[in-house]
Amino acid sequence: MKGKNSGAVYLKGPSGYYWRVKLIEESGNLYFIRGWPLFVKDHGIQLGYFLVFKFDGDKTFRVKVFNPTGCEDKAALGAKPSRDNASNPHNPGKELVANVEVEEDASWDRAEKAIVLAREPPSVTLPHFTIQIKAYHISGGGMTVGVPNSFVKVHLFHFVEQKTPIVLQWEDKEWPAAMTHGSTRTYIWGGWRDFVRVSKVQEGDICKFELVEQFVLRVHISRHIKEE
Repeated sequence: MKGKNSGAVYLKGPSGYYWRVKLIEESGNLYFIRGWPLFVKDHGIQLGYFLVFKFDGDKTFRVKVFNPTGCEDKAALGAKPSRDNASNPHNPGKELVANVEVEEDASWDRAEKAIVLAREPPSVTLPHFTIQIKAYHISGGGMTVGVPNSFVKVHLFHFVEQKTPIVLQWEDKEWPAAMTHGSTRTYIWGGWRDFVRVSKVQEGDICKFELVEQFVLRVHISRHIKEE
C-alpha cells in the first residue's frame, strides 16, 4: 500500500462478503474511516478482539477476526453486510464466495496458526490526541478541554452530535462526561471538572486521550516537573 494516501477499498470478511470503507493516511499511519463502523457492527467486534489483515491487491483486504481467547470468532464467519454494502457488486452470492474461500495460500495459513498459538493480540496504537494542560483547562467557572479538529474529522465524525455522552477513564476510575461539537470546535466538559479534581492534573502536564471504545476516552498523564 506504499504511496496510497486515501480512497475507497474493500474489506473481505471471514464470511466471504465485502464491505466498502475509506482508507486514509495520517501522520504516517493508515486508518479505515467511512464504512469501518458498519464492518465492526456487522462482525460484533468488541474491545479485546484482534484482527489480521492481508492485502490482496486491487484495493482488497482479507480480514480474519479473533476473539480474546485467540480463537477465530465463529459469529464473524456468518457476518453479512447489514445495509448499503449489501448491494456491493463485489458480493456475488454465497455459492461463488464458497468457491473463492478455498484459495488460501500457505503463508496466510501460517500467519493464522501463529496468532492462534500465541494467544496474545498484537500491540496496537489506539487513536489518540494529546493536550498540554493550560490554566484555563483546570480553573474558572466553565472548565473544558478542546479536542483537535483533525482527530474529530477522522475518528469521531460518525457519532459526535451536538452533545454526546462520553466516559473518561484514568487508572481504575471513570467519570461520565460530555462532548459538545460546535461549528468551529469540539470540547469535553461535565465530568472533566471531577476528573481534574481527583487526578490532580496541573498546568504543564501532558494528557494523552486514547479512544478505547466508541464513547470512552482513557487518559494518561505525564506530570510536569517544575524546575527549582
